[in-house]
Amino acid sequence: MTGPIDSVLRTGLHHRTPRIAAVVRVVAGVLFVWFGIPKFTDHAGWVAGFGSYGLPESSLLVYGTGLAEVLGGLALVVGVGVRVVAVLLALVMAGAVVSGGFVGGSVSSLTLAPALLVASVFVAWSTYGSGAGTATATERRRGR
Repeated sequence: MTGPIDSVLRTGLHHRTPRIAAVVRVVAGVLFVWFGIPKFTDHAGWVAGFGSYGLPESSLLVYGTGLAEVLGGLALVVGVGVRVVAVLLALVMAGAVVSGGFVGGSVSSLTLAPALLVASVFVAWSTYGSGAGTATATERRRGR
């Protein structure tokens, strides 16, 4: 049974636990955008932080990370390329946990980043086997 909430959340993108996965997808997407924007608005601060973790080409990494988080977050909210975007963002968050958290000792890299890593993996897992939105939930039930 689908209703207006399912239409708004595009629950048909998720093969497993569609409503929960759709909510996690949208919330994670908003968080990625929210925390990705400062990588452009406070670029120097982020470059200093990345540099303190011993990362090379910190400025490029900050721009790349910010771009991945903002565009990836928007893609999750809209529901475009969900599986690929979720895997990409999971890799970005794994990098944040290792470099910022374990190496750099950043608290947010050991709290928010792992949460977004888990959310990204969950969203990617929830789309596995669904065609990632190529068919609606009704079409899948009918075997189309």
